[in-house]
Amino acid sequence: MGRVNVRDGFWVLLAALWCVDEDNLLPLFLTAALVHEAGHAAALYLAGGRLRQLTLTACGAVMQAALPCGRFACAAVSLAGPTAGFALTIAARACGGWRLAGASALLSLFNLLPLPPLDGGMALAYLSDGGFPRVRGVLVALSGAALLLSGLLCLRNDGGCWVLLTGTAICISALRMKKYSEICVF
Repeated sequence: MGRVNVRDGFWVLLAALWCVDEDNLLPLFLTAALVHEAGHAAALYLAGGRLRQLTLTACGAVMQAALPCGRFACAAVSLAGPTAGFALTIAARACGGWRLAGASALLSLFNLLPLPPLDGGMALAYLSDGGFPRVRGVLVALSGAALLLSGLLCLRNDGGCWVLLTGTAICISALRMKKYSEICVF
């Protein structure tokens, strides 16, 4: 593996979440995120790819990798994170870890949204092999709108601003993504 970079925004977000985490959920989500990223790394290794760099940002982890050959292998690497997360969900639930199971399921479902750079959006891009641009565009628009609407509803009902902020960041990233083949973002 190459380098691991941690951006300042990651530390700021981690500190902010730690300050507002009255229910002690942060360690559960960090565990779920670690398993999620380990799933990507394991699938990348098994598919013959190579991890060049891991960057931790305020929006999550970004892996830059030399991808394996073939769109199905790339899609499998993209979907390996949520798959590992669902495996953690099942294992945690079997052991009575309901809160960890919930955190892992929520993180996995969120990452399956068909919005690049999320895993679902990347898998869809790889599997469609650049085809169906209108269908992918409609899926991205609907998913982005649903995410932003969910954020507004949470904000309106005193659920906090985190979903709205995350949704805004993901939608901006989706609008800025232009290339899927050389750099893989998980």
